[in-house]
Amino acid sequence: MTTIRSVRVIALNTVRELLRNKLLYNLLFFAVLLIASSIFIAQLTIGEWDRIILDVGLAAAELSGVLIAVLIGVSVVAGEIERKTIFPTLAKPLSRAAFIGGRYAGLSAMLLVNVAVMTLSVAVVLRMAGYSLSRIAAAAALLIFIELLVMAAAAIFFSSFTTPILASAFSLALFLIGHLVGSLRVFADKTKSSAARAVTLAAYRVLPDLDLFNLKAQAANALSVPAGVAWSATVYGLAYAALFLLLAIGIFSRRDLK
Repeated sequence: MTTIRSVRVIALNTVRELLRNKLLYNLLFFAVLLIASSIFIAQLTIGEWDRIILDVGLAAAELSGVLIAVLIGVSVVAGEIERKTIFPTLAKPLSRAAFIGGRYAGLSAMLLVNVAVMTLSVAVVLRMAGYSLSRIAAAAALLIFIELLVMAAAAIFFSSFTTPILASAFSLALFLIGHLVGSLRVFADKTKSSAARAVTLAAYRVLPDLDLFNLKAQAANALSVPAGVAWSATVYGLAYAALFLLLAIGIFSRRDLK
């Protein structure tokens, strides 16, 4: 079985498994419900309703997507190792690299569907309030998807060498710290400890700056975005996702599974 075919088979099996996952539907339902409720929240405020709807809608899309990327991303690798359901799969003529690639491809497909459903829900609520989805809001949704690809790759990376609980904790910590990377440089410039400065600068240079994918404020306030920002952030995110996947494949290929 060729590598590409193996990846495709694993990806399709992953999608089938995720379609039976109750957690996926619960998170999706919660996010859609939150987006739908934004029109009622907007009625309690003074000002333009589209700002509230976009604020709530895009935040709900990001939050639900991150939880899906992390919790389900961890379960498709570390969860299978812990339940020992991975052994029948790896007993087939299948490389571990193809297994990781297929799992990631299947999860990415579900994340794409999730973001599409969230964006459509926001567009419907905006239409009900008499507004339309702007190009900046569409760009914000695209960058949310790119951020989720990075988080899914990170979750699979952590899953390649640790337990599901620790992998989830590490991934969520990366999400929080990733949105504070800019503050790390400020802290490094102000701290007087050379050790703390060295550690902070190392984190600043190594960790992905997830705030680059954040256009929610610009979309909600109809602010202009410099040309090329979305595309440069997309390339940046795909590069980090590829790096996490390569590291995951390298570690998982050498891991002694018992």
